[in-house]
Amino acid sequence: MGKKLLYASLVLMLVVGSLVGCTSGGNGNGGEAELKKVIMVTDQGGVDDKSFNQAAWTGLSSFGDAHADKVKVDYVESHSAEDYAPNLTAAVDQGAGLVWAVGYMMADQLTEAAENNPDNQFGIIDWAPDAANALPNVAYVVFKEHEGSFLVGLIAGLTTKTNNVGFVGGMSGGVIEKFEVGFHAGVKAVNPEATVQIQYAEAWDQIAKGEQIATTMINNGADVIYHAAGGTGIGVAQACDKAQVHFIGVDVDQSELTPYTLTSMLKRLDTAISTISEDWLNDKFEGKIHTLGLAEDGVGYVYDPEKISDDVKAVVDDFEAKIKSGEIVVPSSNAELPAFLDSLKAE
Repeated sequence: MGKKLLYASLVLMLVVGSLVGCTSGGNGNGGEAELKKVIMVTDQGGVDDKSFNQAAWTGLSSFGDAHADKVKVDYVESHSAEDYAPNLTAAVDQGAGLVWAVGYMMADQLTEAAENNPDNQFGIIDWAPDAANALPNVAYVVFKEHEGSFLVGLIAGLTTKTNNVGFVGGMSGGVIEKFEVGFHAGVKAVNPEATVQIQYAEAWDQIAKGEQIATTMINNGADVIYHAAGGTGIGVAQACDKAQVHFIGVDVDQSELTPYTLTSMLKRLDTAISTISEDWLNDKFEGKIHTLGLAEDGVGYVYDPEKISDDVKAVVDDFEAKIKSGEIVVPSSNAELPAFLDSLKAE
């Protein structure tokens, strides 16, 4: 009887052992290793806004494709400010080791999430606190959008035939002021007599509002319009297309929106997100402030020789070199703009 019991126990152990071997994780034949997770929380406008959020997702998805055997990437869309906190919490709850917050409007919610989850890593685009208040588990990524906007402002100022250009912003204040001021400064640097119309839609996802604002600017004489308005900028492109005036895109190459695209100001969110995510995967993540401008290839513009003449490009190249060297410091706020414009008059 004892031998029979021992035999039955051995058989049971073998069966259980084989079942465990079939279902356990790992890199061998026993099963697939558990993938690490990175989740991105979008700002308002959605992941397919053809601008800011889409550029961020392009960077994260390319990172995911390159490391599909090790990591899974995903996104959660925010449709209003009320979505930020629960979306960040959901990303953590879903097991993301790295969570990206795309947009400065999530600053408070991101800070709270990072403080409450010190074992997770986070990244945020377009916002950073004072260095003394930076959290060790957050990568803060900020760009010198004013430098890239200055370059497309030069192009606008040298291209306009009516001496009248426009800027359409999404939400006033915050980072968008850098786009506005840099563009304004660039236009005036090469065309002091030009009029620069400025208006904000106070929305990132209102295409009709963008078209309405741009149409009014065109009716008031603008023949080049630059936007930093997320999905609202699609409406700006539509207005430029209908009126056959120049459109300047933002964040990514937006030439697909209209054949009248003169250029686009490139903001390389994709590269920043991909690079920092790669560092995280390789255990090299650094909680610090990353500042990316022309010198760091963090911003730039799309050059199309069929749209931008050699003479115009030569002027842009000259200014770009001076910005990179520090000879020219582009203003980043309306408070700095008057002194910069006065310095141009003195030259």
